[in-house]
Amino acid sequence: MNEQTWLEHMAAAEKTLYHVACSLLPSESDRQDALAETVTRCWAHRDRLRNEQYFTTWSVRILINVCHSMQRAARRLTPLEQAPEPAAECEGLRNLPLRLALEALPEKLRLVTVMYYLEGFSIPEVSRALGVPAGTVKARLHQARGRLRVQLDDEKGGDAHDREGTAGTASGRVW
Repeated sequence: MNEQTWLEHMAAAEKTLYHVACSLLPSESDRQDALAETVTRCWAHRDRLRNEQYFTTWSVRILINVCHSMQRAARRLTPLEQAPEPAAECEGLRNLPLRLALEALPEKLRLVTVMYYLEGFSIPEVSRALGVPAGTVKARLHQARGRLRVQLDDEKGGDAHDREGTAGTASGRVW
């Protein structure tokens, strides 16, 4: 891959990489460090990418690995009482109840949710990026939707089924 093509692919993936970093790292400085390290690694290993069509998926996988490395290092160095606050607002996710509900999800559910719903990755792309079977991605999305539904219904002060009866589908499911 030549330099110009690489720059075009990286520019196209920039926003996606940032949103994935937001879902994994609590502080803006950590996100910027992870993005810089990801760009460096992507450039250094650009010859390993077999198909340019998968550049974004490949770079997201590199970013996830960088973020996990940073999290491991932070756990070794940061006492629990000094742990950073939850993630600050990321661009594109301004709905406070939804953002808080997403932050409350376990990482494996939050990551597939952000990639699929916010970044528009397909299930096979999420599967490739995370290195898990497509069925696992579908199951995690299902679990995440269920947890988000419960958390958001609790914020509204009740169950959607109690307020709406069986509206939505023939089975009464809202989602």
